[in-house]
Amino acid sequence: MKLNLVNKIYIGIAIVLVLGIAWRVLSYKAWDRHYFFASVSAPYTHPIYLRDIYFIYPDEDEFGDGFYYTRDEVNSFNSSWGTEYYSPRVNNPMQFPKQLALQYVSYRDKKFYKDTLDLPRQTIENIFKEAKAKNQLLQISTNTGMQERQGLKFVVGIANDGDLIVWLRGMFFEKVLLKTKLKPKQLSPEDLYHGKKMGKEEYYRTVFEYMPDTIKNLINSGVDANAKYIDSPTHYIEKNKEYWEQQLKDSKR
Repeated sequence: MKLNLVNKIYIGIAIVLVLGIAWRVLSYKAWDRHYFFASVSAPYTHPIYLRDIYFIYPDEDEFGDGFYYTRDEVNSFNSSWGTEYYSPRVNNPMQFPKQLALQYVSYRDKKFYKDTLDLPRQTIENIFKEAKAKNQLLQISTNTGMQERQGLKFVVGIANDGDLIVWLRGMFFEKVLLKTKLKPKQLSPEDLYHGKKMGKEEYYRTVFEYMPDTIKNLINSGVDANAKYIDSPTHYIEKNKEYWEQQLKDSKR
């Protein structure tokens, strides 16, 4: 059959559309996306001011804001070791993060920390697969239509003396993904900008200006001065075990 010019144009457009759809499917990688939520915590008696914390993804144009809620709790000095956001919500499924970036200042030692840490993506993938096979994924609400999805939770614990830990949590399990010690850093003027240009001392006074006297009094009295929070249990499983058991009973009715 002989094709005229119009038919050739239509065929060309169709080919372009098919190629465009194929490119979008391959670049989005729906098969490599999962639902997860991220929280950050710090010990109540070792307060910090967390300037920034976020995941870096394989596709660097992607950005997840799961830390937003608990970062505010840390900076309001309402956090405690190993806690997570009480009502997590997720948007779209994401690829597993490849790195964790953060910057903070510690109240007790007046030291500044800034780093980008590699995350074990293959380990994360293996844990997700195992949790799915064992029915240990958590129910997480979404921001679209109040639906629930199955996923896991990342929790970052920022302890004293630059110690840091990252957990991955599901039903009846808590896995350590990363456990490390950060070194204090000399920060640039941009890192110390807080409404205006500041030096280290002014920045420190400003971010801790409204820390409650109750915390200051505990610190001044020596409470937890020699604590090693990086080795302290979170009691995550004990706190949630009864709830999960009831949830499993309800699902079998």
